[in-house]
Amino acid sequence: MKNAMKELPKCTEEYKQQQIQQVLEADVIYEWECDLVQGLRWVQTSGVVLMSFLFAVLLGDSWGWYLAFGLLGLVMGSASYFLYQSTKRQHVKLTEHGIIVSTVELVPEVFYAATRYAAYVGIVVCLLAVIFVGPLAFVGAGAGALMAFKMTGFNNEPKVEVFPFLKGFRYVVEADFSESYYQDGVSLISLENMDFMPDQIKDENAPDPYEKLRKFHYISFYSNEFQYGEMKQYLDSLIEMVPEDEFFKSRESSNEVTGLDNEKGV
Repeated sequence: MKNAMKELPKCTEEYKQQQIQQVLEADVIYEWECDLVQGLRWVQTSGVVLMSFLFAVLLGDSWGWYLAFGLLGLVMGSASYFLYQSTKRQHVKLTEHGIIVSTVELVPEVFYAATRYAAYVGIVVCLLAVIFVGPLAFVGAGAGALMAFKMTGFNNEPKVEVFPFLKGFRYVVEADFSESYYQDGVSLISLENMDFMPDQIKDENAPDPYEKLRKFHYISFYSNEFQYGEMKQYLDSLIEMVPEDEFFKSRESSNEVTGLDNEKGV
């Protein structure tokens, strides 16, 4: 292990770009898709609508107020359901040199179009405030206009992440499908190089000189149990993996043996 530690690369920007490009240019061995649908996401939406109803009852005194609060509840409830708790679709590609994860929100385009139109209206309002109020309006209107300009380009573009492999070291894998956060048994799978992580069981204050390298080669993606089983057949031929509990048990056993040897004066 000590010899292998000497061969660890330096985590420079050039190294990162070279590793990422290598993954992007590699042939795809296996790929899958899964939808990240939050369980019970209607609870928060129902709470937003209920709050609007209570405000209407407590503060409203005419049909105009009731209509206003009703429209507010509809808008905020829809935003909560479709935007803040939106379903995400993740497409994962396994290559010889790493994993490519592309995530996109399954939100109706009408919400993005409405946001862009609202941004243009906001720009006009900010400009009118400057014209009629004067230079002091720049304190608030300037920041509002700047944010509005950014929102005019609001689009639903996929987020792409590239996770290169660091071969020659074991990956500790964490995959628990017993209590999945998302519907249809979709859970988070994480893999991390921990062979060159400080033994925090033995010394919690041990220095960590390879933290940046380990974080760069950290891998995470989502899948259900069937997809993970299919993918793992290919992944086992590319990198060495060990379950998390098995890894820490081996470290504890190693520390116990070392402690016994020290007591014997070995």
